[in-house]
Amino acid sequence: MKTKIYTFTAIILLAGMIFHQDVIATTHQVQVSNYTFTPSSLNVTVGDTVKWNWVSGSHTTTSSGIPAGASAWDQPINSSHTTYSYKVTVAGNYNYVCTPHAAMGMTASFIAAEPVNALAISPGSRNVGSSAGSTSFTVTSNTSWTSSSDQSWCTVTLSGTGNGTITAIYTANSTGSQRTAMITVSAAGVPDQMVSINQDATGLQVNDPAAETFTVAPNPVRSVLRIFSGSLKTSAEEINIYNINGGRVLGPITISGNPASIDVSALSEGIYFIRIGRDGQYMLKKIVKIQ
Repeated sequence: MKTKIYTFTAIILLAGMIFHQDVIATTHQVQVSNYTFTPSSLNVTVGDTVKWNWVSGSHTTTSSGIPAGASAWDQPINSSHTTYSYKVTVAGNYNYVCTPHAAMGMTASFIAAEPVNALAISPGSRNVGSSAGSTSFTVTSNTSWTSSSDQSWCTVTLSGTGNGTITAIYTANSTGSQRTAMITVSAAGVPDQMVSINQDATGLQVNDPAAETFTVAPNPVRSVLRIFSGSLKTSAEEINIYNINGGRVLGPITISGNPASIDVSALSEGIYFIRIGRDGQYMLKKIVKIQ
């Protein structure tokens, strides 16, 4: 019977499933009418814009207290100057007034927070041939990042800022067996992201893990997970469960029978990846744990 060779891509697929967050700048609207800024307070993010729009009267928007390093402003808002936009570049508390009407309580403020860093890498893995070559991964981010490889035969782009590309250069594989390099991408304030390069050995074929798989039920699961696989009818298999950061949270456990059962009630609510197999032959499935 032909043996399928499965590369362990649990951690890599985890990275592909990590929530992808794009940070988009927002324009916050403030209406300026007689003796009132509406709204009188805002929460914004550095990179956002505050825009004042004239409704009635003759007023100004004038900064009265701003963070160090921020730009002050003093602009008329009236029938001749109906809008003014201010891009926020520094985090902190901002106070502003209408100069002729400040004594009448025409004051307002906004608080600017630092943006939340985002980092996503795609695809989760690359399958390559045994010859030397290169491949790439796409980085989506709003901050500076670094990358590293855990194998000397694979070198990668060391760093970047914002959206970019990681180029991975790999040597020829003369080991006689399939091998995997893990690439870790790091940025401040977000979990590390990991992807892999799975390199074939001379004369071997990198097979698609989707060609043969196992099923689990129920999914989402609260307590006992049943595992259905034809291979479990005749042999025992090893099972491990990993969280979305690639950490093993359960296993290794030996299972057999079709279906086999495993108690996952101790796991916290969230997304996990279950890996089944042994001796370099693995299959992978995502599960959702609920309370």
